[in-house]
Amino acid sequence: MEKRYERWDICRSGLLAGVVFFAGLGTASAHHVIVETDYVLKNKDKPGVVLVDARAASAYKKGLIPGAVVLGEKAWAVPLRDVDARILPVTKLEKILGEAGLTRENEIIVYGTTGDTSPTVVFWILEYLGAEKAKVYLGGIDDWMKAKHPLTNEARKLPAAKFTAKVRADRLATTDFVKKNLKNKETQFIDSRTVKENAGEDIRAVRGGYIPAANHVNIPYEYAWKDPEAAKKLAEKKVQDREGMALKDAAGIKELYKGVDAKKEVVAYCQTGTRSTQTYAVLREMGYQKVRNYDDSWIVWGSQVDLPAGNASYYDFVKANAALKRLDALEKKVEELAPKK
Repeated sequence: MEKRYERWDICRSGLLAGVVFFAGLGTASAHHVIVETDYVLKNKDKPGVVLVDARAASAYKKGLIPGAVVLGEKAWAVPLRDVDARILPVTKLEKILGEAGLTRENEIIVYGTTGDTSPTVVFWILEYLGAEKAKVYLGGIDDWMKAKHPLTNEARKLPAAKFTAKVRADRLATTDFVKKNLKNKETQFIDSRTVKENAGEDIRAVRGGYIPAANHVNIPYEYAWKDPEAAKKLAEKKVQDREGMALKDAAGIKELYKGVDAKKEVVAYCQTGTRSTQTYAVLREMGYQKVRNYDDSWIVWGSQVDLPAGNASYYDFVKANAALKRLDALEKKVEELAPKK
């Protein structure tokens, strides 16, 4: 099986700690947060290690990695956030994770499918709660099956535990934090949304546009994939697998984020703070220490019209209403032409 990180100098024996990541980048990770199949295989059953399947029941009931824990019917990212995809209060998160048998001291390895953001949402939340040994297996079930390792239909059941958070406030960017740092060139903002969303052409809130910070760049999260068009191709059935959603090699990733200073703070955002968690995880793996995820993201910022916006655009409601009226008229004509029973 191809090892996406062989050129990233990750030791295949699983001895990852202390390895300098991205030679020449000028940063180093205390430990790697993105792990590969070999690492999962060798470590998932060790004492203190918990493997988490972050997929929904419709997916994991078809087979999961032996020893994996599940949280219920929904993907893990869902119960850890509210109906608006905002992170839950810490006390509620502690209760949910504790009931699942997790503690902050565990080494928690989260996986899903290749390219899926649910595992990175969970990874970011775990880091926010102070779980210092949290990791994410981005290749997930796809890489596991590609390596022909066995699956099971039995999820691991852990006794309830006490998850006591040690909140890392510096992992979360609030709207107040963003407002206070708009003109701060020492704080870098990465818009992980599409180019059209950033340009205000794809409106998904009260208005379209981007956060006009002094230090801002648009790097869609898919640009870190081998093929940024992979999801679209899969939806259109032009490809049959998720291979294109695997991360680029070290050189490609380094080139992609070459303009992002590892010594400065980074705030990643998107529409709901979901896609940006994959950007967050990649930057953390690169060795960036000061990374935040803006959980409110554009769905909140773009809907508060008193906040500034670049490329600001609004729906043409007059045009939209006219189109709806034409549609209503067309439906009435169709009904009149339909044979009466």
